[in-house]
Amino acid sequence: MRLYSTRAALLAAASLVALPAYAQDSSEVIVVTGAPAPTAVDSLPASVTVIDADEARARGELSLDQALADVPGLQAPRTGPIGQQTSIFSGGFESNHTLVLFDGVRIDDPSTPESVFDAGQDTLGDARGIEVVQGPLSSLYGSGALGGVVNVLPRRGGEGAINPRLDVAAGSFDTLIANAGADGALGRFRYALNAEGYASEGYDIVPERISTHTGEKDGADITTLTGVFDYALTDSLTLDLLLRQREARVDYDPGLFGDISENPEADIESDTALWRLGASWTLSDALSLRLSGGALETDRVTSDFGIDGDNYHGDRDFADITATWDVGGWSVLLGAQAEDERIEAVSYGSPVAGDQEHWGAYIAAQGALGPVELTAALRQDDFDGFGQETTWRAGAAYPIGNVGRLYASYGTAYRAPSLFERFVPFYGNASLDPESAETWEVGADARAALFGRGDGFEVSALYRSSEVENLIGFVGFAYGNVDRADIDYAEARFTFRPTDWLNARVVYAQTDAVNAATGVALQRRPEEAWSAELNAEHGPFNAQLAWRQVGSRLDTLYNDAGFWSGVGEVEAYDILRASASWALSEEVKLYIAADNVLDETYEPVNGFAGAPASVLVGIRVTP
Repeated sequence: MRLYSTRAALLAAASLVALPAYAQDSSEVIVVTGAPAPTAVDSLPASVTVIDADEARARGELSLDQALADVPGLQAPRTGPIGQQTSIFSGGFESNHTLVLFDGVRIDDPSTPESVFDAGQDTLGDARGIEVVQGPLSSLYGSGALGGVVNVLPRRGGEGAINPRLDVAAGSFDTLIANAGADGALGRFRYALNAEGYASEGYDIVPERISTHTGEKDGADITTLTGVFDYALTDSLTLDLLLRQREARVDYDPGLFGDISENPEADIESDTALWRLGASWTLSDALSLRLSGGALETDRVTSDFGIDGDNYHGDRDFADITATWDVGGWSVLLGAQAEDERIEAVSYGSPVAGDQEHWGAYIAAQGALGPVELTAALRQDDFDGFGQETTWRAGAAYPIGNVGRLYASYGTAYRAPSLFERFVPFYGNASLDPESAETWEVGADARAALFGRGDGFEVSALYRSSEVENLIGFVGFAYGNVDRADIDYAEARFTFRPTDWLNARVVYAQTDAVNAATGVALQRRPEEAWSAELNAEHGPFNAQLAWRQVGSRLDTLYNDAGFWSGVGEVEAYDILRASASWALSEEVKLYIAADNVLDETYEPVNGFAGAPASVLVGIRVTP
């Protein structure tokens, strides 16, 4: 049922900005995503969440999708244990409308049918933080940023010659994860190295309600190697290198007729390799230049009984140049980039091959006019095969004394058709138009004294409305621009800090995402979602109790025999999590985390079992 009174309250509150997760003072949090230069969160007219990767690991969140599940307005349903296909739905947008970056480099797979990023196979060992900026950001990042951007920031070299670290954890489903790394500085050379391995027997993807369920486990093995290096040739010129390799092998259960059934011999091997070489030149205190280039390579092969089936190979070469100019309290960013994408695939026995070149140029500015913080960006893209796309965004934030602020923004965004959608035989369409969106949002946040503390209470909310056109779907048996969507999203957060060591947060989000032509709700976007968490930190002890409810939503249905049975509403589910950590010393920390404490039976994606109750115990050593 709809909570009209709650929605009315959100609108009456003029929608408030999302404060960064796990941070007490947003004015002190600096982000690099969604702005021309590193910027305080309070200056951005956008919903921003900042996640500390080490804290996420201590809560038992091992993969990127688990960490993103804590972000209000963002859903990341996974089709089984860690390693299985995971899509990101941000603020009601489609699963291919959130752009995922690694240190600013787009890492979506160019070979997949819709260029969707799979968030279920990236572990967090090489990350120091994750920045999530929701709302249209194509004016800065180009294609795919209709619903927002997720930027994973890697660890970098620190002070001292060597700073080693070791993190080992074990838990339910015969899970073992080990992360080893080191960073440091040797004169003008800085480095950060990281190696992480994840292995788990998993659990049965097939839900117990489906007659083909046997309890056969579906596990995964994931290995990730990352290196980040930089060398200062002079005081003003620095070279840098990023290397990342991820290899994953995941069990899955494909049915012979598109059904849900057991298949103990089927698996997917997925490899991703990324490199980037860059140079940064500081010309003066006000002007700096950066040039970088690199490549992303992806391979994904399905096999059954040792026989390869579908396989997908994608390449993306890229080059970027940017200039940042700081003058009179304003930051101006000028940038240009070029990309060349290629795919070679075999899908359902048919070969798929295609390539396209793309260039883009943009300008962004941020600064203050009196008390008002202004942000604006304009971008022009040109794709080989279907022409140009222009996007822009503008926003303003106005402080209300020292107790809060108001903000508003408007922007456009787009997603270019994937190479698969354009060139797959029989049902590809080379003349597809890009999907496009127009979005506006308003917000504010406020702080008040409570419990004898100046920051004892915070309230924040936002309201965002989007119109999406030219959505790509099937016209008969071929791809076409067939759909339009209207998306309204509202959110409210309440934070209480009764003491220095205790805080509580409650979040409510409402999403109204419908097909504009039929009025039917879009799939896998719950109309309502609630979450609440209680955090305690006292001396060396830290604990969290967190509850999350995902509301009812439309989904593709599978009956108890495991066969497709249409589209319908699936019921809501609740997940309770608990975690605690104890710092034995500055160098050694123990942690324990329990997921789905009440052992609720649920299906985040209909026909695919959610994780039963589990426990993870780990130790982190940083001598």
